[in-house]
Amino acid sequence: MQNVIVGTVWHGQTEIGVFSCGQHYPKKKELKLTVIDFGVGIPQNVRLFRKLSDLPADEALKWAFEAGTTTRRGDVAGLKRFVKMNRGKLEFFSHNGYVLINKDEETYQNRPTFFGGTLVNITLQCDEAIYVLASDTDGDAPLF
Repeated sequence: MQNVIVGTVWHGQTEIGVFSCGQHYPKKKELKLTVIDFGVGIPQNVRLFRKLSDLPADEALKWAFEAGTTTRRGDVAGLKRFVKMNRGKLEFFSHNGYVLINKDEETYQNRPTFFGGTLVNITLQCDEAIYVLASDTDGDAPLF
């Protein structure tokens, strides 16, 4: 987890750090995690990297979530794939952009509210019957 936090602090360009919290719901068999930073936000990083100052937040977020695209050097964690494979849910709020990713859909929207940093909500299913690691599949295997 330390690499994620250090990477996010640098990548998000936040001076106050990253905050996280979570809770396990045994009866629902869910783990909910939230990570937030008050940095420049994903859309701003993408705009600067791609030199497209008028790129809408939803399009910047969609680009950021495409396989093989990153504004960082090095590998990017496969959180999107992991969440889909394990029937979880991933939500990002950054600037006026919103992303929802789950096993059934991938939605990118612009919203009327603005959040200057990045807020991530992750919901994971805590059910051994569906839990899959990326190393348990080959790269071409279907998610389900």
